[in-house]
Amino acid sequence: MVKNFLSVVITILLLNSILFAQQTNPINSNYLIEHGVSPRILDAAASPFMQDGSFSENLIIDITSSGQSKKYQLELIYDPNYEEGMDIRLINKSGKLEKDEIKKISKFIEKSHYFSRMSRNYLYDESTLKHIKTNGDTVAFEFFYQKKDIDPYLKSIKKLKGYVYFVKGTLDKVVLENTKPLSGDITKYQKVVRYAKPNIGGYIIDSYKEKLVTEDGTIVEISSSTFNYSDAEGKSLAWENKPEHKTEIAGDTIIVNLGGTLPFLGKEATKLGYQLPRPVGVDVFTHLQSQYMEFTGLAVGVDKTDLTDLQNLFILNESDVTLVSTITMAKADVWLFPFLNLMAIVGAGNNKLEGDLVINNELRDFFEKLPGWIIDVPNIPKSIPINTNITSEIYGGGATLAGGIGNFNLSINYQLMFTRIVEANTTNMVNIITPLFGYMSPFGVNFMLGGQGQFYNTKVSGYIEFDDKDGNHHKLNYKVDFEPVQWNVMFGIYKVFSKHWEISLQTGFGDRTSITAIFGYRF
Repeated sequence: MVKNFLSVVITILLLNSILFAQQTNPINSNYLIEHGVSPRILDAAASPFMQDGSFSENLIIDITSSGQSKKYQLELIYDPNYEEGMDIRLINKSGKLEKDEIKKISKFIEKSHYFSRMSRNYLYDESTLKHIKTNGDTVAFEFFYQKKDIDPYLKSIKKLKGYVYFVKGTLDKVVLENTKPLSGDITKYQKVVRYAKPNIGGYIIDSYKEKLVTEDGTIVEISSSTFNYSDAEGKSLAWENKPEHKTEIAGDTIIVNLGGTLPFLGKEATKLGYQLPRPVGVDVFTHLQSQYMEFTGLAVGVDKTDLTDLQNLFILNESDVTLVSTITMAKADVWLFPFLNLMAIVGAGNNKLEGDLVINNELRDFFEKLPGWIIDVPNIPKSIPINTNITSEIYGGGATLAGGIGNFNLSINYQLMFTRIVEANTTNMVNIITPLFGYMSPFGVNFMLGGQGQFYNTKVSGYIEFDDKDGNHHKLNYKVDFEPVQWNVMFGIYKVFSKHWEISLQTGFGDRTSITAIFGYRF
């Protein structure tokens, strides 16, 4: 009795040890790696364009909607080394296609490019790989794709759950199913991907079947079979049960160029996986800014008299002057290269100057020398209030250098602006430098943090025309030297809608505060 009981216990322990060995990952590895499966192959289950080589496949697409069916037969060719911006081609074998159908197919090609190029890291989340069952020679695992640091174009895979099946230690298939509704009102989605082992080792996609059902009952079924595959060096591969294919051209070849003439080098950048904005843009924006200004020099003169230096007649360090500017501008820009944007700006501003110039007692002596029609000496106050509105005309241009790695980006914007103060008959030059460090969030909003430097020609001269009480016309000539705030901290967000519309909000902190709202359209 005891011997039988011990035999049962030993048997159970042995079975548990075997099962535990099957369900536990090897040290510093996992089941996939132990069986020569790269994580990239699970990424390729989501999109075959993420495979390392080039391939050709036959596609059959069946669409059933409102009781009507449509079938497309296509030959898909993917070759990253074919030509700039032409590495995905579709040969139509379904007869003549309508313009709307060609447009939809072109969108599919364009999205496929982004899917295959934008990911810098593995999409599959290794920490989610979990053994779920062993049935004879078949071992099954489940997994999920990454939830964070996923490009917006890949966001749908966050709602997929994957199952990996091995038969006798060889990768057999991957099944993907949605856990939540997908964009496009897709309520049900399933994809079954089967693999083959080429003659040089590793795995390639042999075939796959997709089925999706939308909320309105539309059913789309896609089946694909690979008939040609070449490695990264262009060497054609062979595998068991590789189908024969006869070259057959029927219908049109649909090609989507990645980008146009501008920006220069744009096609090369897109082929490397960079998503570029449309090259030409028109923006309108409003800028509200408030800053404290300290006068460091002041000289005035009437008509043809020499300017008199008033610097010592005011207590400038006790004076308080604030400039509030509201500016509305329009901007046209073009990306000349993927990293260089040129722009032209024109606009108008309303500027309100408020504050007090504290008067030195010695100022009375100066005013006594002025004609009585200018000022009544006994009524000289302790300070001269400044409360005036002046308008400005603004024009200029600039350039932006930009670049990025992964979700992180850096831009340096330079603008040379000329501001003509209408009432003061003067034009001032401003240099504006704005370096910003950005992070592109998974939901497509770019967050930016940096600073802005504004550098003026601080010595401004001009004249103001006025009439005295007797109707005589005069000119009050002036020369002002001031010290503005040069740097402040900037924070902003940027978002693109439908590839054409864009919006940006920026705010500044520090001794100079500002807020900018930009709304634009790109062609």
